[in-house]
Amino acid sequence: MLKMNDLRNEKDEELDHKHLELSKEIFALRSARLDAKDQKTHLISQKKREIARILTVKRERQLGENKA
Repeated sequence: MLKMNDLRNEKDEELDHKHLELSKEIFALRSARLDAKDQKTHLISQKKREIARILTVKRERQLGENKA
């Protein structure tokens, strides 16, 4: 699980990379669910929350640049 303080210390490129990786993981989890191979559906919502945290940090930075 990603913590907000840890995310705030990351660079934009690293955040973009994590966002891409989490999106791929969600895709894999959804396809595994359709194939009935894996029943860990709770992981999809956890990954979505992590993506939301990443996007929140990116938006905070964007708003901070606009104020300065």
